[in-house]
Amino acid sequence: MTKRNPFNVLVRMRAIEEKQARASLATTRQAHERARRKLEQLKEQQLEEQSVESILGASQLRSLQLRGLGSHELLVAAAQVVQQSERAMHARSEAWRRSAADLDAAERLDEKKNLEIAQEAAKAAEKAMDDLVGMLHSRAGDGLV
Repeated sequence: MTKRNPFNVLVRMRAIEEKQARASLATTRQAHERARRKLEQLKEQQLEEQSVESILGASQLRSLQLRGLGSHELLVAAAQVVQQSERAMHARSEAWRRSAADLDAAERLDEKKNLEIAQEAAKAAEKAMDDLVGMLHSRAGDGLV
C-alpha cells in the first residue's frame, strides 16, 4: 500500500482559510468605505448648515446651537465608526496575510514531499531495473535465455 501525502489535505485546508480571510477582508473594506463616505457626507452637511446670513433671535440661536451639538455628536459617532472599521480592516488584512503565508508554506511542504516521493519512485525503478538486468545476466550465464 502506498503512503498518502498528508500535505494535500493541509494545502486544501489552508487554501480554504486563505479564501475565507480574503473574503472577510473585502467585506470589512466595504464596511470601512461606507463608514468613511457617511462621515464625509456628515461633514459636508454640517458645512452647508453653518451659513447664517441674518440676525437671529434667542430661540433661533438656541435651536442653531442644539443642531450644531447634534451634528457634532453625529460626526464624533461617525468618526468612531470609521476608526473601528479601520482597525477591523487592519486586523482582517493581517489575518489574510497570515493565512496566505500559511498556504504558501503548506504548498512548499507539499511540493517538497511530492519531490521526495518522485525521487523515491525513481530510485525504486532504478533498483528494479538493476535487479532485472542482474537476473537476465544470471540467466544468460546459466544458459537459460
